[in-house]
Amino acid sequence: MYTVVLLLHIMVAVVIVMVVLLQVGKGSGMGAAFGGSSESFFGSAGPSNFLEKATIVAGIIFVVTSITLAYLSGASQKGRLFNEAPPAQTSTMPVPPPNALPVSPSTQQK
Repeated sequence: MYTVVLLLHIMVAVVIVMVVLLQVGKGSGMGAAFGGSSESFFGSAGPSNFLEKATIVAGIIFVVTSITLAYLSGASQKGRLFNEAPPAQTSTMPVPPPNALPVSPSTQQK
């Protein structure tokens, strides 16, 4: 289930990028690159209605799949990185006895 929703999410993200790049902006955008006149490709109404609706639909699907992925990833506990407690760390340095005093040059016998 998670994989299917993830693939749908990725495809919708690509569609959103393409639809946004096709929209006519202030400088006529990428829509003019596909044939010059927007009327011949999208009909007499131009690309505004079709691309606006496509952006809204793709955006709604993107939000729904985002929420679904968040729910599914929070619901499953297997395969997580931090499921179990970290292993106890062991020290490789020897521990001195509790009554041992540090040896200094003045306390050494000659």
